[in-house]
Amino acid sequence: MPLAWQRQRQFRKYGSINELYFWRLDQGIDTVAPIQNYFSSLFPDLDTATRGQVWIFNSDGNEIASHEFNLPVHGMHPLRISELVGHGNSYGTFMWHIRIPDSVASLEVVRKNLIYFTDRGYICYERDHSQPAFMHGVDRYAVFQEQCMQSSELFYGQTEGKHDWTPEFPIQGGMQSAIDVMLLNRTKRPCDCLITLYRNGGIKIFETTQKVMPRGGAILPLGDDILAQLQDSGGYFKVSGLPTQWGRPAITRHYSCGAISVMHC
Repeated sequence: MPLAWQRQRQFRKYGSINELYFWRLDQGIDTVAPIQNYFSSLFPDLDTATRGQVWIFNSDGNEIASHEFNLPVHGMHPLRISELVGHGNSYGTFMWHIRIPDSVASLEVVRKNLIYFTDRGYICYERDHSQPAFMHGVDRYAVFQEQCMQSSELFYGQTEGKHDWTPEFPIQGGMQSAIDVMLLNRTKRPCDCLITLYRNGGIKIFETTQKVMPRGGAILPLGDDILAQLQDSGGYFKVSGLPTQWGRPAITRHYSCGAISVMHC
């Protein structure tokens, strides 16, 4: 454990750190999470059978469903959001937590060396039950002490401030039919995020602001009508006001053939 973390109240024991993920059930998209027992790979000689729980929140950060499951040694639990909340909901956030197995928690190296296991797994956005697009976690959200399954603390005890983010790829007219920017708030305070679209040369052609509630999420769409303002020029966009430094947004790109791609940049 880095010394700077040891000085923070939420890192003075041992435990697990989990990510907050974005789910969506709109536009024919389902969200799937293949939750793996990663302890089995880290400790192949131990009995790492354990259990886990998932919490699902709406776009305002309010809990709308939860689900418990068992994880055998080298096991995997396939979680499908539509089976828990139904397609009457559009999008929100979710988090899972895997309990540290007894065999791992009893190790002296874990108990005495302030070891925290960080779980930033993969999730899948599946379009029309056929075309999957995978994306991994990029940040941290909740800290579970020792083998606790319910009570957690925020990784970001204090709001980190307002950060800017510009994706690495340019936007060219005709490359996609629409772009969705998916935002998360991993802090305890609401944040206002500003998205600005520029034509090459730094010419501002569109901007809009979206409030994101604590533990909540938001989608900022850039549709045909907005992307058409690029005309024959390329461009790029920028998001300002992000509450955490590493919590960069995710992007869903929609194509005219019906396919999607999802990425962090």
